[in-house]
Amino acid sequence: MRAEPADPTRLTLGEGVSWDAEAGRLHWIGIPDRRVLWLDEATGRTGSHRLDVMPGTLAPYRDGQVLLATERGFELLDTAQGVTSLVAAVEGDRPERRMNDGKCDPYGRVLAGTMQIDEPRVPGPLYRLEPTGEVLAVLDGLAIPNGLAWPEPDRLWHIDSPTRRIDLYEYPERGPVGPRIRSLDVSHLPGVPDGMTLDTDGNLWVAFWDGSAVHCLSPAGRVLATVELPVRRPTSCAFGGPGLDTLFVTTAHASADAEQAVSGTLFRCAPGATGRPAQCWAGLSGR
Repeated sequence: MRAEPADPTRLTLGEGVSWDAEAGRLHWIGIPDRRVLWLDEATGRTGSHRLDVMPGTLAPYRDGQVLLATERGFELLDTAQGVTSLVAAVEGDRPERRMNDGKCDPYGRVLAGTMQIDEPRVPGPLYRLEPTGEVLAVLDGLAIPNGLAWPEPDRLWHIDSPTRRIDLYEYPERGPVGPRIRSLDVSHLPGVPDGMTLDTDGNLWVAFWDGSAVHCLSPAGRVLATVELPVRRPTSCAFGGPGLDTLFVTTAHASADAEQAVSGTLFRCAPGATGRPAQCWAGLSGR
């Protein structure tokens, strides 16, 4: 099956796609573009807000607000007012690093990894924003932390892209991420695993950077379906729409590509699967 364009906005590096069921709209970001975008499914209109820092990912909150992981840390953006406020600083003393992909866990806490902006890739941690406002490092030694997905509240799938694996970890309600249970080796597939999401059957839909595809993998690692894209660099994917039956895919613009008109845009397809509702950020205690 093939994905079709969903929005023509071109980004250098589109990422962080997430469906906000309450607002009925899709959010995504442009990392070096310093933009937050949203697509209203009812009207088909796209809105955007330009930031003064690079975002790495976002999570829906409430009343048109989204929690961002940025170069400064975790920040709350009111998309209606165009105002951001810092929730918690992260690695403020390390300007050579930025926050990358993340997602809300089943308890409503946002996790996001950090990575080196330039080579060499110095390993860093996956952080979690606690309800108290404290930021904990819950998994360390990651080069390019990307996709996260929870098949059950006590299990976490996670991608550290250079390993070309998808690792399943124990995930206690409190404290750091537990031991690795097993891994799916996806090095036989073209490209590098990047962002991912789960469907209602527990299958993983994984965007492959430089692979021109999103592959659906069973929990055992078998390829069940493939969504082909006319661009080299899919980056993240999420189910959205009222029935959660549309797969949205963000992409990056590669200057060497022949498909200059569509690389870096947002795509969609109807893969015959249904996704799980996105967990929203639960906010801080007492907020």
